[in-house]
Amino acid sequence: MSVSALDSDIKLWNNLQVQLDGVLLKGKTMTPGDYINFYSGVSAQLSRPALRHRDRQARNAGSTALQMMDRGSRMYFWLTGYIIQSIQRLRQKMSAMEGTELLSYYVGQWKNFVFVSKLVKGIFQILDSQWIQMEIQYGSNYKPLSDTMVQLWYLQLFKPLSAHLTRSIINLIDMRRNGQTVEDNFIKNLVNAYYELRPESMPEVVSIYREPLGVYLKSFEGPYIQAAIRYIEEKTRHLLGKRDVCGYIKTISSLIEIEEQQGNVLLLPESETELRNMLNYSFIESSVDRIYSALPTIFDSGNRGDLKMVYSLLNRIQGLPRLAPMRRAFEDYIFRHIIDRSPEPTATNDKTGVSADTEAPYTSDFIDRILATMEQLEQLLSECFDENESFVDGKNNAFRKVINSPELRTRCKSVPMRLLAEYCNLTLRANNATARKAEASTTDPEMIITAEIRRILRLYKLSRSRDMFLNHYELHLARRLLNEQTVSLELERTIVTMISTTESMEITTKLKDMLTDIDTSHDLSRSFSLKIAEDRSVSVSDVYIKVLKEASWPSVIMAERGEWNRPPTQLAVICDRFMKAYNERHSAHDKGHSGRDTAKRRLRWMWEYSKCSIQFFFPHSTGRVARTGYTFVLNTYQLAILMLFTESSGLGSGYDSPTGPRFTLEQIRHSTGIDELYIKAELAIFYKARILIPVSANGRTLVQLNDKYNSKRLRVDISAIKRVRRAEEEEKVAKKTAEDRRWYLMIDISRNMKARKTMEFNELFLEVARGRAGMFEVTRDEFKDALEKVINRDIVKRGEDNDRKTLYYMA
Repeated sequence: MSVSALDSDIKLWNNLQVQLDGVLLKGKTMTPGDYINFYSGVSAQLSRPALRHRDRQARNAGSTALQMMDRGSRMYFWLTGYIIQSIQRLRQKMSAMEGTELLSYYVGQWKNFVFVSKLVKGIFQILDSQWIQMEIQYGSNYKPLSDTMVQLWYLQLFKPLSAHLTRSIINLIDMRRNGQTVEDNFIKNLVNAYYELRPESMPEVVSIYREPLGVYLKSFEGPYIQAAIRYIEEKTRHLLGKRDVCGYIKTISSLIEIEEQQGNVLLLPESETELRNMLNYSFIESSVDRIYSALPTIFDSGNRGDLKMVYSLLNRIQGLPRLAPMRRAFEDYIFRHIIDRSPEPTATNDKTGVSADTEAPYTSDFIDRILATMEQLEQLLSECFDENESFVDGKNNAFRKVINSPELRTRCKSVPMRLLAEYCNLTLRANNATARKAEASTTDPEMIITAEIRRILRLYKLSRSRDMFLNHYELHLARRLLNEQTVSLELERTIVTMISTTESMEITTKLKDMLTDIDTSHDLSRSFSLKIAEDRSVSVSDVYIKVLKEASWPSVIMAERGEWNRPPTQLAVICDRFMKAYNERHSAHDKGHSGRDTAKRRLRWMWEYSKCSIQFFFPHSTGRVARTGYTFVLNTYQLAILMLFTESSGLGSGYDSPTGPRFTLEQIRHSTGIDELYIKAELAIFYKARILIPVSANGRTLVQLNDKYNSKRLRVDISAIKRVRRAEEEEKVAKKTAEDRRWYLMIDISRNMKARKTMEFNELFLEVARGRAGMFEVTRDEFKDALEKVINRDIVKRGEDNDRKTLYYMA
């Protein structure tokens, strides 16, 4: 190579170096004209074929003299040497700087360097695309200019100053954490400078899983996260010393939230997950036992903000069952909370002999509080636990556990399902509080009552003794229908349909049959009333008689039917007429279907549930209503008793003597033939209404009419039936429930054995218990009792002496 060619290259490089100094060291720009001149000069020098051939010959000859070096190598050597010297000067200057001065200067110089890199790459494009690529093909250790520039910046400046730069930026962020004003954009620019520095082939900065973020990860993200952990540790150390776990939880929750918010501003999006994981590990996973120990206290405090905070903390840990202990604590809290909020019976309604009506206020309060507490807990679930599926399951399990718990039964001193059925009865009875509230509303009253029943049935569906509820509900429904106390028959049908969606058809058939009997009785009574209205010998104009199929109505109701056969004469005439008309009607009906006359249907009167209205006068009573007479609605027992005081003058004519007739309890019993228990119950109602009054004479208690009776109401209904006392009712329903369960189990045992022929005792027990789990919980004692009944009927037999646990089907 000639010296003139070398001089030409040196001259070109010197001019280019002056321009690069201005850009890199003084922040100047290169004019488009200068850029084109330099680009053209470099391209011309490096693209001459002869020179390129001599360059290749010189390289092959192994010459090391500058004059003999090929032009591409010489230009590459000058360029990299110049960049190294320039970067070293910048490094020397930065070494004397601190804090924001250092960081600001670094960001500015990095921007200049990026610009210079682009400039160099453009000017030396032919060097990069031809000579360097050719050298790479020959196996030389050259890199493309873009990679070379970045590597030189990293090795000559960033690596030596890395610790210094990192310390300065972390100090700046700590100032921000402590409330000092720091420009976020300044930090972001620095983060971007770290991110843009990507020396791809440097093994020490390569990140296997998060390419190409090596410099950013090692020099900013890692130190940033460690500084955040140190900051939170310093802020919470005193709380751990005091063992203030609740305060610790609140503090770390707040600080973690603040750190994540700051991280979202200062870190790259790729760092959010790493920051979250490291904070989780350092302050949640490592402190999880402390958090668990504080859960009962936090739940009992009732602070929903704290509960949501703890849930959010534990829910941050993905892939680990950290929420399971909180769910268990939630279930325990639900159980304790409902038990504690459930009212205990007062001294008044805690008596064994209290009537159902007297107990009504406690029943309403008990069920209302449980339902209200459940709804509050569901709201807590929504607000604090984001309707987490696991917590929803936990809530349902806890509700089911508490409804079936002996603790709740002890608390209310009764069977919760009995109280629930009583609450349904109070809601569905005419003129109840819910009905009055519904009537005052613009909404359809029946819709309001239906919504309330649907709310009540949630408890029913959670119970493991639903048969107990159904037996009580059946009894209450029967009494509502017989006493005409229901809001409406259509509403009753709706409720039965709601129950039938949960239970099988066989369970709700009796409920539907009762309603059918009432409908049939309406039609029957209407036709009979029209018939007797034509008979002038009868003074009754309207009759409503209910005809009930005995098998469809509760045995408790049927058992209350007395054998009284001495109704008042006026009533006896109506009863005889009806029985004759009924038998004639059904004899003709049966004959038409069977072709022969069947036995007459047997009707037995239920006087306890029969009632009538009479007009009654009190000659000594004053007032407008007294002069026109009172209309009393009475049951048949009350009518028979009251008629004793008017026998001498006839029905509705009052009495003539100043004091009227007086009777002892024994005289009333002898005259009416009514059982003494019923007489006492009805007299108590007469006394309360002040129609009859007790008087003392010669040491005896006598009963007489209240000749000064006065009431503002023209119509007085005192036809309430004999009140059933709670203990008696519970005993009867419990007995019926036990009998029903025995029959159900016998049926299930027979059905399973018929299908399987041979089964082990435990296998059969589990199969039967699983089949009845929806209705009631099968105990081993109940199962054994039913099994013995089946064995005694020769349907099933046990194995031989050595095989007593095996059962065989026989029938």
